[in-house]
Amino acid sequence: MGAKARAWLNRSMLVLGVTAGVAVVMALPVALGIKVVVLFVAAAVGTAVAFRQIPAFDPFGRVHWRLPRQAARTCAVTFDDGPSAETPRVLEILQRYDVKATFFVLSSNARRHPEALRMLAANGHTIAVHGVSHQKLHHATEADIERELSTSARELADLGVSPAALYRPPHGLKNGAVFRVTRRLGYRVWAWSRGIWDTDRPAPELLVKRTMRFACSRMVLLLHDGRGDEEKPDISAMLAALPGILERLRGRGFRFVTLDKV
Repeated sequence: MGAKARAWLNRSMLVLGVTAGVAVVMALPVALGIKVVVLFVAAAVGTAVAFRQIPAFDPFGRVHWRLPRQAARTCAVTFDDGPSAETPRVLEILQRYDVKATFFVLSSNARRHPEALRMLAANGHTIAVHGVSHQKLHHATEADIERELSTSARELADLGVSPAALYRPPHGLKNGAVFRVTRRLGYRVWAWSRGIWDTDRPAPELLVKRTMRFACSRMVLLLHDGRGDEEKPDISAMLAALPGILERLRGRGFRFVTLDKV
């Protein structure tokens, strides 16, 4: 949700492709049973690909991506990939609007900016785990994933911050091993319901517009106070847009919560 035009075009093409594929299979001059088997196999393959590639999708419902139903007119503002040298500016804006947020941090970036990490925690924001680095884990083994989570949590604790038991895989990509490991370690896996592509650094007004397009209760908003493993990320567009985002959401009656409180 909140995606740019190219993403909507890709999604539309996918829907058209699936529809056309079903029509082609049903038109084949073969027995109905064979058609059903072909469609079943295609659906299974498509589900497996979607499970790995679509952050909020899991046929077993293990990914959290919206706030609970009883959380009426709420929004969780979340930040990925930090902390960075610009995180104190994010903190200042959040303090100005009295908003608490959830930060899924990379411990490699936290080692570069330990004071920013401690400032976030000291000001009541929730620190959660995004990993050591921003490497994709949807093809990783259980051992690799457990090492990534455990090392990240340990490094954050060494910096003086105990992270909440919340985990967001880099890029939102996952596999079955991610859930086996997080269940064993006691983590909840979080995706998001609205990403606005702020790392592409479009005009700030466009970021505000993307946020407010179809903004709805129980929304989990994805923003970034870093940019993957970059040492000096440019988050100027998001910083310029953030006051407008918070003002517009509050103007529509939203209240803000952190993911460890739901």
